[in-house]
Amino acid sequence: MVAFTSAALLSLAAVGTLAAPANEKRTGLWHHRSSCMNKAQAQQVADNYAELIRNYTDSLADASLAENFTDYSESVNSLIITCPQGAAALTLPLLAPTFSSRDQFKLGQGQQPLINFEQLNVHHDCKSVTIRWKTTNTAPITPTLASPRPVIGIILLEVVKAPAGNQYPWIVETAYSEFDAAAWLQNLEQAGGICAGGPNPSSPPLELPSGTVGPAATGAPAAPSVSPAAPVVSAAPVVSAAPVVSAAPAAYGTTTSAAPAATYA
Repeated sequence: MVAFTSAALLSLAAVGTLAAPANEKRTGLWHHRSSCMNKAQAQQVADNYAELIRNYTDSLADASLAENFTDYSESVNSLIITCPQGAAALTLPLLAPTFSSRDQFKLGQGQQPLINFEQLNVHHDCKSVTIRWKTTNTAPITPTLASPRPVIGIILLEVVKAPAGNQYPWIVETAYSEFDAAAWLQNLEQAGGICAGGPNPSSPPLELPSGTVGPAATGAPAAPSVSPAAPVVSAAPVVSAAPVVSAAPAAYGTTTSAAPAATYA
């Protein structure tokens, strides 16, 4: 009987040993699921961010963005440099964060004209959401712009768990957004009266390829190199800027205070 009991105990011990890894796996899986977004939560993050672009409210920004929210977008910064629309946008470095806090985003985005924002694709992993999107109204329709060019972009949103009591369980801490800035800029320029100031001379210059000679932020062609023995050639006559179309909406996309620069997207 003693031998049987000992054997039984050994068998139970062996079963327990074999079962332990499975229990640990189940516990790890539970922990993984509790600390990661599910599909529905990721879609909610995407929907909230899209709504901030097409129908902005301060209350949604407070509920869906972290207080230390940071937004990086070379596309936006290049538009700000090329098409300045407010005093705060004049000296923004090309690779600097477009917004460095939720409050900055609220001031800037809250003053922008609404644009449509169609989600084309949404993908997510544990703590990030990627949106491929399209907008078709980045500039007003005017006599010189009958149909704005569509703009497509991609946004990567890094999320964190929201504070207790927040409306949504996951909020965006960092955004990385890039899009077709060339098409957007063409729409603004063709609409007329929006980029009348031209590139801001005090802004950091846009970099040209190594060895290129010429003004960096104007888009002018590089000046040819002239050898010391060559005769001096008089400068080409300066072409005046295109006249401003006065019929365009007066303040489309214009920042009305010293708030951070235009979000664009």
